Amino acid sequence: MCNCGIFYSLSGADLNPAIQSFTVIPFTNQASIVVPSLADDLTEQLKDKFRSEMDLSHINSNGDIVFEGTITNYKTGPSSISSGEIAATTRLSISVHVVYENKVDSDQSYDVSFNAFMDYDSNQDLSSIEDELISGISEILIQDIFNRAVNNW
Repeated sequence: MCNCGIFYSLSGADLNPAIQSFTVIPFTNQASIVVPSLADDLTEQLKDKFRSEMDLSHINSNGDIVFEGTITNYKTGPSSISSGEIAATTRLSISVHVVYENKVDSDQSYDVSFNAFMDYDSNQDLSSIEDELISGISEILIQDIFNRAVNNW
């Protein structure tokens, strides 16, 4: 089977024109700390990214490209130490393992873990800024997953 043809680009993304649909299997959360809405939010954000940036139809199963993701880590820890060995900033880090299947061009498929983080002042209470941090980290993760799928980097 020849995967030849002219590739199209929307927003700088390149996909084989034979790809007409995508499926995002709902993400699961296997991290030791579970934020209840995080898996659903990442699932919907990835769908929204493809709807807004690619001319593809979302279908619930058997799309030409399929994403399946698992949140594998959600943790906080010191990211920089000030004098007196006290954490000056703390890092919230989220890791997601994604299996991407490209049924049109299997060479583009991947099985990769993505990690993103944001630092915050250690004097801040995580619960007061956690939603904002998760939102920023999620944007980074979704962009990385998208770029890896459509730009093959």
